[in-house]
Amino acid sequence: MNKRIVMLSLLAFSVAVVSCKKKGCTDEKATNYSEKAKKDDGSCEYDEDIVTLVITDDINTPTVIEDQTVKISNDISVNSNLTIDAGAIIIMEAGASITIEETGYISAIGTASNPIVIKGETETAAFWEGIGIKSNNPNNKLIHCTVKDAGGYWGWGEAAVFLGDGAKLEMNNSTISNSVNVGLYAEDGSTLPNFSNNTFSQSTTGLNISVTHIKDLDANSNYNSSNTNDYIYVREGDITTDATWPATTTPYLIHGVDVKAGLTLSPGATFLMEAGADFYVHSTGFLNAVGTAANPIEIKGRYTSAGYWEGIRISSNNPNNKFAYTQIADGGSYWGFEYSNIYLLDGALEIDNCTVSNGNSWGMFVSSSATVKTSGSIQTESSGVEANNTFSGNGAGGDADCTGGCGVHFD
Repeated sequence: MNKRIVMLSLLAFSVAVVSCKKKGCTDEKATNYSEKAKKDDGSCEYDEDIVTLVITDDINTPTVIEDQTVKISNDISVNSNLTIDAGAIIIMEAGASITIEETGYISAIGTASNPIVIKGETETAAFWEGIGIKSNNPNNKLIHCTVKDAGGYWGWGEAAVFLGDGAKLEMNNSTISNSVNVGLYAEDGSTLPNFSNNTFSQSTTGLNISVTHIKDLDANSNYNSSNTNDYIYVREGDITTDATWPATTTPYLIHGVDVKAGLTLSPGATFLMEAGADFYVHSTGFLNAVGTAANPIEIKGRYTSAGYWEGIRISSNNPNNKFAYTQIADGGSYWGFEYSNIYLLDGALEIDNCTVSNGNSWGMFVSSSATVKTSGSIQTESSGVEANNTFSGNGAGGDADCTGGCGVHFD
């Protein structure tokens, strides 16, 4: 036989042998590991209960957690970049935590079909401490991510996710559940850019935020999926830049607002006022509460009781001070507001199609230096205001100094 033909035949045989090497999963940790596979084809699949990596030390260099099951068994400080790939499962041991320091970030971006899960080794509220974010890095993201079974650290308000002062977190299409107290706690000065389509479930309260965070919320998130408290807890604070507060299906529990810029309340929004809380509209601000007949705005006491909260004080002449299709009730606990639901000290208000009820004393008290309009016209007598609004059940509190309907008083 020709030597050239023999060599070509041997070469062809060698190529055939190489090309016929069986492909498959070559990782012994995978559920579909194949002993016969000689070449990994990327098809490996893993049981989510099988831990393939244990993290015990701080993260000080850029780190990627791939689509695998990882256990964190300590308090971990993240001082660099932490990226968690779609499909990863992070199992937290008892008392463990993840703290994103000022120099680090957490980028946990899953997909609808391949989310990221960060959960306790045992699915019990407060089993692990939670995720604390101190960084204002724009790469801090929880997207298509579930965080559950946390809230064990009192210093973070027993929250599953805690944002420190100045921290930043983009969160959307994510779920926080089974926290012992709060799902998400955001300190004053933190920000929530691109917050949308999130779910807060099976905790005491879904959110604990400042008044400055309300503008970042969206109407599509579910703020109460089987939580104990049916409200968004809002701490007292100042509005110093113009803001619009969205309507949500879960009411806001307000602890006091100093309005020093423009504040617009969206139709359909409900505000439960805590005892001692108020809306105080300063000379530099305005309060625009314009609902619709189908979607009125509600501002009322957390509990139905005359004089439960202080009331609304307006000291601004801004023409955007307008109330329409708004229901205001249960105010007037503060003598400085003349024990009234609405107190116009030296400001201006246009009010139409509103209901003002169950005030401690007057429904609305108008001082001599204030201006009130209805239907676009300035009113100087109570009958003019009451003709286009409903005042009922006011003067029901122990501090009432009025008789009759106690609707509108011009000083």
